[in-house]
Amino acid sequence: MGDDRSNRPGAGLGPDRIVRTAVRLADAEGLETLSMRRVATALDAGVMSLYRHVPGRRQLVNLMVETVFGELDYPDPGPAGWRARIEFSARREWAMYQRHPWVLSIVAGTTRPPLGPNVLANVEWVLRAVDGFGLDRATMTQIYFTVSDYVQGAALYIRNETEDERRTGVTAEQWWAAEAATLLRLLCSGRFPLLSGLFDRAASAPTLVVKDFEFGLRRVLDGLEVFLAEQRHRHGSAATSTGTGSGTAEATKFEKVTTIADRSPSPAAAAALELLGRRWTLELLFVLSHGEARFTDLVEAVPGVSRRVLTERLRQLADEGLLRRQVVTGPPIRISYALTDRGAGLRGALAEIDAWAGTRSAPDGAGDRTRTAGADPN
Repeated sequence: MGDDRSNRPGAGLGPDRIVRTAVRLADAEGLETLSMRRVATALDAGVMSLYRHVPGRRQLVNLMVETVFGELDYPDPGPAGWRARIEFSARREWAMYQRHPWVLSIVAGTTRPPLGPNVLANVEWVLRAVDGFGLDRATMTQIYFTVSDYVQGAALYIRNETEDERRTGVTAEQWWAAEAATLLRLLCSGRFPLLSGLFDRAASAPTLVVKDFEFGLRRVLDGLEVFLAEQRHRHGSAATSTGTGSGTAEATKFEKVTTIADRSPSPAAAAALELLGRRWTLELLFVLSHGEARFTDLVEAVPGVSRRVLTERLRQLADEGLLRRQVVTGPPIRISYALTDRGAGLRGALAEIDAWAGTRSAPDGAGDRTRTAGADPN
């Protein structure tokens, strides 16, 4: 019988299989434990067989980075408008770091990242978003670094927490619970009047990272919006002063864009709409608009919301200053939630929504037609 080479250890090895195995190992165990021998063991192959396809660990890591950046998979042409385009890119990059946190140790905080087509495509996507504003290439690149540095910095919080938990075996919730007494003593000293208001949320601080990413990303884009509007105006004014036809067209285009932009929500209104549009948020505000409630009360009052999501929404609303967490020391300790003065300002709007919802089953004008049908035609 002939030799069946396909059943030999390491059969079917190739760069793609080696790299994807290395990515899976780094995702599960961290990059610091990755070695050519570790990858070979996972592949049931000899170490030397890997070197036929990948020269060494450094080249393997570069290929791993290139592979995971390829997951970003930018569509063509993509979202319309520079802001939607950059936001799309930022969220894709953020999600990639959640799947592969080890990548941050390679690309964050360095001017010497691995250079490959997929990595460069990420940069090109952002540069294309701000092309046409009259910016020089150096400024366009600075915009890319501004957004990417923010995304990477925010992602480092999650990566560091994951590594701390893996190293110590202590979760963030356990750590905060152990430090609660020390924190309470410091905050009750009167030296930190502003920070003292955070104590109620101290135990949940690590889980606010996702919310902080959303808030920070909006602020970064708001700042870029102001900057690009100034550049567009300056570029349009300069083009108009030359008296060329193209300058006039550019100025007219700017005027049209400005007119349309005036109809859009302000940055503050857009942020409020984004917050209130999150699932379960309005339901929670509606319940709390009728008075104080405990966590278990809210679970019963809002069917379908999980305890994890409910906790997250309560933290978000508290951080936005719409509700406060009240702790009555015991024993037993009683925790409840109530709207702040700012949150109570939504009561009128919520009551209007409730009243409007009561009429949604009747078609437009149905009430008028009913009255007309019952009226004396004479």
